[in-house]
Amino acid sequence: MDIENIVIDVKDFSFSYAMSDGETQKNALNNVNFKVCKGEFFCIIGANEAGKSTLCNALVGLIPHFFQGNMTGDIVVLGENTKDATVADLASKIGLVFQDPFNQLTYTTTSVAEELAYGLGNIGVPRAEMHRRVKEVAKTMRIDHLLQKNPLELSGGQVQRVALGSVFVMNPEIIVLDECTAQLDPLGSKEIFDVVKVLNERGITVVMADNDMERVAEYSDHVLVLHENKQVTWGATREVFADLDFSSLNLRPPVYVSIVEEYIRRGLWKKEVAIKEKEVITISREILNQ
Repeated sequence: MDIENIVIDVKDFSFSYAMSDGETQKNALNNVNFKVCKGEFFCIIGANEAGKSTLCNALVGLIPHFFQGNMTGDIVVLGENTKDATVADLASKIGLVFQDPFNQLTYTTTSVAEELAYGLGNIGVPRAEMHRRVKEVAKTMRIDHLLQKNPLELSGGQVQRVALGSVFVMNPEIIVLDECTAQLDPLGSKEIFDVVKVLNERGITVVMADNDMERVAEYSDHVLVLHENKQVTWGATREVFADLDFSSLNLRPPVYVSIVEEYIRRGLWKKEVAIKEKEVITISREILNQ
């Protein structure tokens, strides 16, 4: 890993949320360590309550500055320790897209264009530049035909693209997505993944918490696995998925992994496990031609 290209460095990070009586719960995350390089597509997977949302909130500084509790370790984003930087400072570098897109809406605007421009107005971006950015981002998010629509009249998938656009319009170097496809149908989920991949290809570093294993396998460069608030492993997606015991983690393996594992079990294939659709098609053809 090229040290000069590291944009996120998480070192021995642990966090416990504060209770109303001043006591703390058990750790929401315990001793997490990983790094993310510039331009990477990095995925976080884990069953419900594994700590994915806690980690996403910590990466953008909401922990410890908004969510109170006991934090140990360090998270360094683009050279700034999140303990020392304000959420506002970090917002210009790293943006968060929530799981529920309706939580991202301001509820103070009457059009998608105004919603996209809201954050720009708060930081004093000139009007002409604001119009240019909104138009450009709307095209990228494939919502340019919705600019005059009220955000509350849109479908879930459309609102999710507006939410993503409201973050991207701020020109962050890193975008964090907290299971933003969880409430969408398969078509809506694919649309979001496709848009995020376009952003990644333009140089944006993407950190995505998601359990759509087929798409995680298809898009991600590295993957972090969480289970019961602890880190299981972190590494290149192919290497992690080839060795991971998905059932013990309450996770479903990518269907392509299951297919090739069955080929191996039956003695039809003796090489490595595949994790992508095209690879399985190639393997299947080889088996049929034997």
